[in-house]
Amino acid sequence: MPGILAGFRITASIALILVVAAEMIGAEYGVGAFILATGNLMQTDHLVAGVAILSTFGLLVNWLLSAIEKSVLRWR
Repeated sequence: MPGILAGFRITASIALILVVAAEMIGAEYGVGAFILATGNLMQTDHLVAGVAILSTFGLLVNWLLSAIEKSVLRWR
């Protein structure tokens, strides 16, 4: 079980990166497309806001997986 949860943690971080990259390439809407558009328009305040949203989402996913790991692996 510890190996499965470690795999979830690694997979979640890679999935977040790939979703944002896919949005930057082919989407009109989304956080990745927003970051790309604001970067091209040199709107650094909006760019920083988009990166802060992604960071917050990444921390939230990490916190959620940590909570699941603590509840499932109480013996550890």
